[in-house]
Amino acid sequence: MAQVAVETGPPFDHRVYAMVERIPHGQLATYGQIAELIGAWGCARQVGWALRRLSLPSQVPWHRVVNAQGRIAMSPGREGSDWMQRQLLLAEGIPVAADGRLPLARHRWRPPLSLVSAPPDPMQR
Repeated sequence: MAQVAVETGPPFDHRVYAMVERIPHGQLATYGQIAELIGAWGCARQVGWALRRLSLPSQVPWHRVVNAQGRIAMSPGREGSDWMQRQLLLAEGIPVAADGRLPLARHRWRPPLSLVSAPPDPMQR
């Protein structure tokens, strides 16, 4: 009998993780950018929550995803993952200011067009 892989966690999370795994070393994406790439327009916050559910350490390069202002969200609620993110980005050669600002324009990931989902057609309802 053939073995079947069993996915754990919500399918949305798996779509987020699969897209984040495509971000190359030394590049950044925003939560909103990942949401758009998986066809979940307007779901940037949900992308953040999906990444927060990862067990650390993780093979998924979650640290390459930042907010739309090009900053690491520094917060006590992150339980130290903000400082881990800072160190991981520095190790990839991405400079991080003391307040969490990043050179997003210089390091922003430009995915191939084949990964970009078309927006939903409002006429198809």
